[in-house]
Amino acid sequence: MAPPRTYVASSLGQRTGGPEALSLLVHSFRQRGIDAYLIPMRNFRGNSNHPEYGNYECPVATRILNPERDHFVLTEVSPIENRRELEQVADERVWMLWLSVNFSPIPEARYYSATELDCLFFPQGTQSALPDLWPYDDKPITSGPFRTFREARRRNRGTGPRQFAATAVEAASIAFARRTVRRSINFGTQSFYGQGFVRSYLGRDAFLLTDYPKPRPAVRKVTKIPNLVAYNGAKGRWKIDELRSRLPGVEFRPIQDMSRQEVFEALAESSLYVEIGHLPGRDRLPREAALLGTPTVMLARGAGFCWDDFPLGVGYRIPYTVDWADHMAPVITEVLDDPTRIQATQEPFRSWVEGEPDRYEEAVDRWVERLMS
Repeated sequence: MAPPRTYVASSLGQRTGGPEALSLLVHSFRQRGIDAYLIPMRNFRGNSNHPEYGNYECPVATRILNPERDHFVLTEVSPIENRRELEQVADERVWMLWLSVNFSPIPEARYYSATELDCLFFPQGTQSALPDLWPYDDKPITSGPFRTFREARRRNRGTGPRQFAATAVEAASIAFARRTVRRSINFGTQSFYGQGFVRSYLGRDAFLLTDYPKPRPAVRKVTKIPNLVAYNGAKGRWKIDELRSRLPGVEFRPIQDMSRQEVFEALAESSLYVEIGHLPGRDRLPREAALLGTPTVMLARGAGFCWDDFPLGVGYRIPYTVDWADHMAPVITEVLDDPTRIQATQEPFRSWVEGEPDRYEEAVDRWVERLMS
């Protein structure tokens, strides 16, 4: 009898870290002899993978051929888009990967912020004092019997029939996601931050399966541009002006609407990368910057709070306090004064990033053993 197949749900057509990580996963399964496929999230994006992921072997299937034997993998982002597959496959063969915790429709996940009960802020064994952190900068989740509807209403502000319809759809998505995570399905996660959420809010364990860019960053030799600082335009645009006002002589360039190669070149010629957004998982830009010889200064938000997700160096992870920009600005100045020296101090982080592929392959091997057992 042929071994069971594995189907991995993806928002096909989208060019972001999630679809690429899922393409890499299918590719890795197939390299190990598992008959694996991407399967589209219904009514979400498209039915074919983004052309930029053509380097992965990841064929697309439209349905699960043998739901009584095959495995189904989905992410936290919108379980209702794969309702058909979730109704077909038994819990023991369903695997939910928490790649971007805060993208889940579940309010507790969307507004989750780690504490030292979930993961360590400082390296193991250190006795540093953690300052009082700024409360999470989104409105807190509400409580009561109409919590799901209120959350859906908040995420679909407006008036008229379209807004009411969008609210109803969102409420259904939240309710379905809640039912899904209460099932006895298997959980995996891309970060220690994700493990903290699954343990603290769901009372479950999740195995760790990080990812890594493939192919690795490769750019022509470039000269660093003095006082050029790159940042994630998608996550940091709401806060970058707070740094600009304190550092008028610095040029801040957003990483946004760029091809993969353009991203690598922008990171390579920058003297510094700053991460000021909320990281829903182990984001790639700080790791790619390290591989390209560019130091990073990070605001410790989301997965950036967890030392084991970003062991960058305590002095370059700025706690998210009310006056965070006052603390980050002088660190940026220090780096720009001598980026080569600072990059040398961040060499342990670069070396750690270099080990990501090995950690990933080992994790996939362990997962395959479970799939085939």
